Amino acid sequence: MKLWRKLLAAVTAGTICLGSIGAMLSVSAETELDSSAVSENSTEVKASKGAHTHYYGELASSSDGCAGWYFYCVGNNGVNYDMMGDPIADKYAINNGFVPNALDTASGWVWLGTNPPTITTTKVTTKTTTKMTTKTTTTTTQPSVPTVKEGSLDKGDIDGSGSLDSTDVFYSMLYIANTAVGNTVKISKEQITAADVDESSSVDATDVYYLMYYIALHGVGVNVSWDNVLAK
Repeated sequence: MKLWRKLLAAVTAGTICLGSIGAMLSVSAETELDSSAVSENSTEVKASKGAHTHYYGELASSSDGCAGWYFYCVGNNGVNYDMMGDPIADKYAINNGFVPNALDTASGWVWLGTNPPTITTTKVTTKTTTKMTTKTTTTTTQPSVPTVKEGSLDKGDIDGSGSLDSTDVFYSMLYIANTAVGNTVKISKEQITAADVDESSSVDATDVYYLMYYIALHGVGVNVSWDNVLAK
């Protein structure tokens, strides 16, 4: 066979075979999705009726009626202190510097009591996280070469249909592509012999070229024989 035919055979069949490999691969995709379902349960903290919360040393201009308020009224005369309010409250005012300078005076209410009891409930927050995993598998079914009944097959008639056409070309390329990537192909010895049109003891791109060339010539009315096509 001329050199240009060999080059064309390798390029043509090689390109087609690479395309076939992509179509035959099985694709599996696994996606994990995390979804959180959160539930929250809470209860307000409530004080008992009529109760107010105050802090020690809190100051006010008037009492709100809660036990624990003490009235202070003190004056600094420069020598000692004049105390006209509750002794405990006056002492607190003096000790905390309410009248630091001579002639200073101060009066008001200070809370020195204990907070009344309150009825409380504990705020409970419950969070439940549920992890959901979704697996999606997409599979592309790999076509296979149909096995024909045992017996001799005409050269190139891989599917045993009695005629040479594009189906035989496809099955020849499919066999070559699968073999190239290490896939096991169920095909009979008779089919392999039919696919090995140049009788080189292997099915390769050259056989695909010869098969396509033979079919093309007969398609345009040139009834050549295999001997003519394979003639070197």
